[in-house]
Amino acid sequence: MPEAPLPEAPLPEAPVPEAAAHPRPTIGIVGLGRLGSALRSLCEAEGTRVTLTASRRGGWSAEDVPDVLVDASAPDAHTDVLDYCATRRVPLVACVSNLTDAQGKALAELAGTVPVVRATNLAFGHYLQARIAELTAALATGRFEATTTVRERHPLGKAHRPSATALALARTWENAGGRAVADISDERAGLPVSEHELTHTWDGEALHVRHHVADWTVPARGALAAAAWARTAPPGLVTMRTVFDDLTAPTTPATHTPPTTPATHTPPTTARSAT
Repeated sequence: MPEAPLPEAPLPEAPVPEAAAHPRPTIGIVGLGRLGSALRSLCEAEGTRVTLTASRRGGWSAEDVPDVLVDASAPDAHTDVLDYCATRRVPLVACVSNLTDAQGKALAELAGTVPVVRATNLAFGHYLQARIAELTAALATGRFEATTTVRERHPLGKAHRPSATALALARTWENAGGRAVADISDERAGLPVSEHELTHTWDGEALHVRHHVADWTVPARGALAAAAWARTAPPGLVTMRTVFDDLTAPTTPATHTPPTTPATHTPPTTARSAT
């Protein structure tokens, strides 16, 4: 059960960030739950400045306008996050799953102004798992056609089932092979953080491609990678697939053209709640 928001508090004046002075992007973190807290700890360990945090308990607190905002909160903070990014021209890494259609449309509208990375799953291993699914779908056709299922496991308390990642894997398989998965199963048990598995079955044999995440530092690393990528990207809506494709390309990717509209520096006069 989420905590009730505390009374609103003023957000301090924030000076202009200077990208040239900080080789790493400065980060804003909305939501200090498991992912947000892991991201803040990782930033501290790697020397990345966190210039803004927002949570239900603490409200919005900023010493500077961040180069990139990472939203690790919940759908009810979505409007506040988008308003912040739109008024200050701050790129967004959106890590909140299970958004409504209207919220997804609002993300797309924001992407007309700033870079937006919609991150269903931030782990590099998940990216590889999806790439393997595409390869398997392309090869397992005709006499070699497989029956494919998706399984996901999260600890007790995971709100949504099946998970957004499980649904994304099923879409990846269907888009690549033109046929739907036979089943999507979910389980709520065991230790953090998650498991996602694709099983391909033929007569007398099966192939299991399982991705297991045991620590919240894993998605936090992905969030930092996405933030570094988004810092210089042009406006547009992309997924982590685009980010990892670019970062793993065999040749050096072209330098992104940053947004031409400068950031607005006056913070909101009141804090709003974020999970």
